[in-house]
Amino acid sequence: MTAVTPRRFSEEPARVFVEHSQGTTVQNLPLSHLSLEVGHFYMEDLRNDDAPIREQFERVKPWLDAATATVVCGEEKPRVSTCFLIDDYFQRWPDASEIMEKLLRLAQEAGIAIDYLARESACARRSDGFQVAELVARRILEEPEPETTTGGRPPTSRSGWLANGRPPREAAVLSAMQAHDWEPGVEYARRNHSIFLDVELWKDRTEPGAGDDEVLSRRLYSCPFLAAVWQLVRLGLLRKDGAPALEVTDWDGVWRDDWSQVPDIIKVNPQAKPFYAYRCLSVMPQHFLGVEHAVRHIVDHVLLDPPVVESVRTRARQKDIPLPAAVADRISYHFFEG
Repeated sequence: MTAVTPRRFSEEPARVFVEHSQGTTVQNLPLSHLSLEVGHFYMEDLRNDDAPIREQFERVKPWLDAATATVVCGEEKPRVSTCFLIDDYFQRWPDASEIMEKLLRLAQEAGIAIDYLARESACARRSDGFQVAELVARRILEEPEPETTTGGRPPTSRSGWLANGRPPREAAVLSAMQAHDWEPGVEYARRNHSIFLDVELWKDRTEPGAGDDEVLSRRLYSCPFLAAVWQLVRLGLLRKDGAPALEVTDWDGVWRDDWSQVPDIIKVNPQAKPFYAYRCLSVMPQHFLGVEHAVRHIVDHVLLDPPVVESVRTRARQKDIPLPAAVADRISYHFFEG
């Protein structure tokens, strides 16, 4: 058993004990210096006209060039890979081949080379049925409330909600003439004023008393939660038995129409730099700002496997690559209008 002190959320964070499996070896992954996510579309966007997709890629292109020119790589030659996450979790139609070909064609027309394509549904459950999202769900570390709690709010593991502080409170009304007593939500790490955030991570669609297997098979994960899984996968920090939770498959040159037959992450450019990276940057429309705010909140509360984290830190130090201690600080964004 190894004692781990998680990142400080309040003045006195709890100590958490993590048991490491005997004989588990952390696999050293090939790492790019930067993973660039070249936009995001909903499935209905990908099925509609070409013009909006091409226009968004054209707006992304200058920012990709700028990011590539300023990549942090120590003494090494810059390694940058590009990726795109396809939204096949909340909506999917049986025409994967058409959508894949269309996406790559329009990106190429805009001057963007996509190295890797990934399925969002794989961030929930990969093609062999393994529950990838639960690797993160089971490592969520809630912020301890500084004051004595009434116990009225269930833990995240039961509620599916994660807050950055104390939620608003409303006292019971004893009579129709009595005024409501109300307390606002309070951010624990506030500076002068609070920005209270409460994020829904998933919905359980089973009746009380259902077995764990049934609950997980029907659990519907939220967009921010799957996006947090995606960012941790890109950083090479989400592992199963020391190996990456989602692995890359070389494209065989044939697209399948059925999404369930499409690999979790596909390397479509044979000359691409590694998919996993020390840092990642996502370029997307500004209406995703709220989602990505929630993503940082979630990532800040995930207690990752210490040997995996230390392995990446050690490699960065050896190669003189500056790397923030906080994982959330390795994730950056550019939001453009639209």
